[in-house]
Amino acid sequence: MSYNIHQQVFALSIASNLLSTCKGTQEALQNQIDSALQPALTNANIGDWTVVWGPTVWKAEPDNAETAPDRVWYIAHNPSANFGVDGSSFDTYVLAVAGTARGSAENFAIDADVDKVVDFNAWVQAGITTPPEQATTIDHTKPYVASGTAIGISTLLTVANAASQQTMAEFLGTIPPSSRLVFTGHSLGGALSPTVALALLKAGLLQNAPENVFVYPTAGPSPGNEPFAALFAGAFPLITDGPAPYQMWNGNLANTYDIVPLAWDVDSLGTIPGLYGKLPLVLGAILGGIVSGAIDKATASGLAYVPLQGQIFSTGGPATPPKTLDEFLLLALQEHEGAYAALIGTAEIPPLCAPGSSTEQARGLPILGGLYQANVEVTEMVRLDNERK
Repeated sequence: MSYNIHQQVFALSIASNLLSTCKGTQEALQNQIDSALQPALTNANIGDWTVVWGPTVWKAEPDNAETAPDRVWYIAHNPSANFGVDGSSFDTYVLAVAGTARGSAENFAIDADVDKVVDFNAWVQAGITTPPEQATTIDHTKPYVASGTAIGISTLLTVANAASQQTMAEFLGTIPPSSRLVFTGHSLGGALSPTVALALLKAGLLQNAPENVFVYPTAGPSPGNEPFAALFAGAFPLITDGPAPYQMWNGNLANTYDIVPLAWDVDSLGTIPGLYGKLPLVLGAILGGIVSGAIDKATASGLAYVPLQGQIFSTGGPATPPKTLDEFLLLALQEHEGAYAALIGTAEIPPLCAPGSSTEQARGLPILGGLYQANVEVTEMVRLDNERK
């Protein structure tokens, strides 16, 4: 089967998540993906893609063998990628950023670190390889991003690959200006990839002509406020080049039944308790409390988070509402992951380690992470209650 360019880029994005269900030291995880990534791309038969930088694995606690990777990213190259509109082929590089890894406390923290913000323009002017500083005042006419997003892309920009001793930004500075460059990622990667693309562009660190730089995030939460969304739209005009919703560039692809893209716009967050229909009383109360807490965190930032431009699609939602937390989480994960794979129809690239239950897989994702913790607490309460009987 011949995959179109969007399917190929999505597959490259999914491949960045090979370690999403694995745990180990940074060195062990690095060795694991070093030997597996290129064969995974080759076996998927998605096109002539070769890993040319990375993959790079980073952990806040590199010697902790009981946690997942906190950041994984790499660059692949195709000397003749067919973009399909007029049959033209281009020398193309794709930077793929992994989403939230199960069992990464750092991922959970930056996903939820939306109550503090960073002045995007001030950071770019100070130098994006310097640590982002939390804004002490808010000017609503300026672009801001969530502190967690800024911290996440700071890692992408400053951590060198162990093998090449070269950062991603340094490598991108060496590719031909006429080459096409695509930034992509799913979930957390869907917030980090467009933000790092805009940061690199505004900092003047990309040699490529602006019309040769594209962004392809999927299922990403909102990284910043309305001026940030407008700045992104001005730098990366939305391009649609096919009948399917996924056939576009420079916009976030979002499933209307996926909870993650509803973060962190407070109006969107407010729709989550009723997203899958009327829930049982206890389940509805748990979810309502978690959503209320999420709204409070977003509001505490002083910003109104606004989604990036993009395309939406719908699976139609469930035929009947979920009755338990397990059912809710299983459905939410399907809408967050499986629905995109089904829509785009690309090759399957499974993770290297066996995934856990749906509740365990939800750990670390916005909103779903809170439900995961609630499920753990409810299970423990039931266990203690049974012991007392």
